[in-house]
Amino acid sequence: MAKFDIDIHYIKTGLEYIGYIVKNVEEGWNNANFYKILFSNSGAIVTIFCTNKKDNSKVEGKITSDESTKLKEIVEDLKHKKNYYHNEINKKIVDLINLKKEDDFFDYKSEFYKKDKDGLYRRELLHDILCMSNNIQNRDAYLIFGVQDDGKVIGINEDLRSNDILNFIHNINFAGDHVPQIEVLNLYYKYLKIGVIICKTSKNIPFFLSKKYMGIYPNQIFTRVGDTNTPINENAKYDSIEKLWKLHFKQEEK
Repeated sequence: MAKFDIDIHYIKTGLEYIGYIVKNVEEGWNNANFYKILFSNSGAIVTIFCTNKKDNSKVEGKITSDESTKLKEIVEDLKHKKNYYHNEINKKIVDLINLKKEDDFFDYKSEFYKKDKDGLYRRELLHDILCMSNNIQNRDAYLIFGVQDDGKVIGINEDLRSNDILNFIHNINFAGDHVPQIEVLNLYYKYLKIGVIICKTSKNIPFFLSKKYMGIYPNQIFTRVGDTNTPINENAKYDSIEKLWKLHFKQEEK
């Protein structure tokens, strides 16, 4: 069987970027060179053979069948240098999840907004994007889906649909035609799929509507302080609004 050069550092780094903590990497021989990877935050034992045969990596140990199946796919992708997992933003999101507590620039969501016949889920989505985009640090902020409030990762069943979310936001009437800049990503925490909406830092804060949308009123300003969003039926506190406008004019002076 033809020898296949394995970049074990590339595989190890990719696994770490999605949240696995590699405890040990052992090299051995059994009719072919192989590497065995052990983890400190998973019972998985991964064996990667240095051959060009497809799908011959093994994932064993005290783990669920779901983790075994998905982790094998991930390892095979990394073995063949598919770079989905070598993603700095994935590493950043993993680090935020590992904090196990929310803050003013990231919010855990156990699932994406449930569709309902009245379309109120769109109002929730818009409200959250406005709160995060108007965070009082004016930094990139993150809505992280598939994570419970206590930081436990449960994953999502379906990918976030980037085009649907972007089209929705661009059809809202924002004051000054200043639309929050967002990016929609589907990432991983270990073997579980998670979704992320990044609300980008902007010189146009605070964002607010020029036309009413499903109970969100023109000139109503939301923000996020600590781990708490402005309630949807209120305005942000005076001092928070003042900070946002100061940040706005400071950006304009640059």
